[in-house]
Amino acid sequence: MKIFLKIIPYILILTVLTGSYLCCNKKENGALSNPIEVIDKNGVERNYNLHLPDKSNSDFPLLIYFHGVRSDEFKNKPVLRGYTGSPLEETGLIPFCRINGIALLEILPSYSYKFLDVNAHGWSPFEKEIDGIEKCIDVVIENFSIDSGNIFLAGISAGAVLSHHLANRRPEKYKAILSHSQAYISENNEILSPVISGEKFGVVFCYTKGDYDDLKEFCEESYNVYKKNGYNSIILRDLPPISHKWSNSTNGRFWRSLLRTGGNSD
Repeated sequence: MKIFLKIIPYILILTVLTGSYLCCNKKENGALSNPIEVIDKNGVERNYNLHLPDKSNSDFPLLIYFHGVRSDEFKNKPVLRGYTGSPLEETGLIPFCRINGIALLEILPSYSYKFLDVNAHGWSPFEKEIDGIEKCIDVVIENFSIDSGNIFLAGISAGAVLSHHLANRRPEKYKAILSHSQAYISENNEILSPVISGEKFGVVFCYTKGDYDDLKEFCEESYNVYKKNGYNSIILRDLPPISHKWSNSTNGRFWRSLLRTGGNSD
């Protein structure tokens, strides 16, 4: 009995620590939601979800996905009614990455701005969003079973633009990027050249059959600019579906293209 009384404090401590760990690493819909706290330079806690495959004996490649502009008010705009911005759940990437042994990171925007006169979230203002985004990426790479030599970025529309800016800020960090329905452009919709000439990361451009003509043109022009600057780039044209949304039926092709432009043979 005396021995039992002596170990009670240790049992209580273990219980509290276990509860704290589970709380900080809570799973939502099969994802680790904010497993490690990230605070950006503006003092805002950043939200992110990490999907890990089943355990294996090696580190996982990491795919980081960014959706397009999103707003609950789009339903009141005839031109945008039905447009979702392709959240991660609509892309098919969650089951694809789980089956193929790829860690999948979804970072959520924390700031809003006006887009077509409605409040929206879509990676702007860039100067506010970028610090927290990069901190989330770094925290995941440092604290989970991630192969730091195989980090990939992917995004659609505004998320594609963000992918380009992230890759050009730290070109040594990323193996390749997938730019769906947008390109490397400035805030004034001007096509930008890579910050560093000579291949630093692979670039895969793509757009759907029903995409907006100006976005197709951005993809084509940006593709040519990257090629002229020595980057290993490819472009996938006229994919399904007939709309401006993620082509989830093409995820296998996307991944193979990322590996090929990034210099992987498998």
